[in-house]
Amino acid sequence: MSMSRKARTVTTAVCLVAVLGAGTATWAIATAPATEAAEHPTAHHRATAPVTRGDLVESRTAAGTLGYGAPTPVPGTGSGTITWLPRPGQVVHRDEPLYAVDERPVRAFTGTTPLWRPLTRGLRGADVRQLNENLAALGYDVAEDDRFGPRTAAAVRSWQKDRGLPVTGTIDAGQVAFVDGTVRVASVPGQLGRPAAGDVLHVTSTDRVVTATVPQRDAGSFAVGTAVRVLVNGGGAAMTGAVVDAVPADSEDGKQDVTVTVSFDAGDRHLPEAASAQVTAPGRTERDVLSVPVSALVAHGSSGYAVDVVGEDGQTRRVPVEVGFVADGRAAVTGDVAEGARVAVPS
Repeated sequence: MSMSRKARTVTTAVCLVAVLGAGTATWAIATAPATEAAEHPTAHHRATAPVTRGDLVESRTAAGTLGYGAPTPVPGTGSGTITWLPRPGQVVHRDEPLYAVDERPVRAFTGTTPLWRPLTRGLRGADVRQLNENLAALGYDVAEDDRFGPRTAAAVRSWQKDRGLPVTGTIDAGQVAFVDGTVRVASVPGQLGRPAAGDVLHVTSTDRVVTATVPQRDAGSFAVGTAVRVLVNGGGAAMTGAVVDAVPADSEDGKQDVTVTVSFDAGDRHLPEAASAQVTAPGRTERDVLSVPVSALVAHGSSGYAVDVVGEDGQTRRVPVEVGFVADGRAAVTGDVAEGARVAVPS
């Protein structure tokens, strides 16, 4: 590789580090007279950093926000008048009211398939399986299969009687709505006294997540299943997490971005209701290399680089180096430098 090409490569990598470290540090190549093996006899005051051997990991960091994920609409029954609504932030568990129509609660059942038809004896399908699973979870005697048989009909009648509903043996959207587990009310577009049509509620999961938007070029670093580190402003040290969803999104400049959702383990930590956050994903790794801080590099010659090695007596010796992989504020170097040596850095 030519020296000019090498210089371009390092400059690009250093710029990348600067972007990724925005808000924490800004890296730049210092310029100084390029005299090979120059001596600096009065360098006792100079700050130094060690030459280390180990792995360099190129990371990608994306800015995000702490929240509860994308809201999901809860459609109304299409008939009747809304007579009760929950407040935003309220948590609704299985069999608890989501809203009420004509003073009859529409209760939350767990499931991902919408209740698109009245469920009655003789039917089969994913919605029937969801019904059976919910009735079983509530303690009723049903088979957890996709059949609406005699046991399901008996359990539905018992459930209706226990809830003070008309005992019909049939379940419809005026009695239950399937939502994805325990949910949190994000917003309430429905209005008291209005028909129960359109979206009555918007709900989210109760789990805290971080949502971030990354450029399409970095999407591979944030693929679903990728282990990441999550830092919530005001939330203490970084936490382990994983990307659980990634969907395309249009950016303001018309380019294609990807919106990623990250779950994480907060443990017993108390987090703010809303906050900015950073998500860091690992990238390319170079193993067992000698490296120095990027700030230790100085220009050498027309297109090369060097480091100022500081001896035990405080004198410095300018040593030309070849710069390789740059990541996390450090640059891999080869040349007349050894592990444990100290190099000058800006103070």
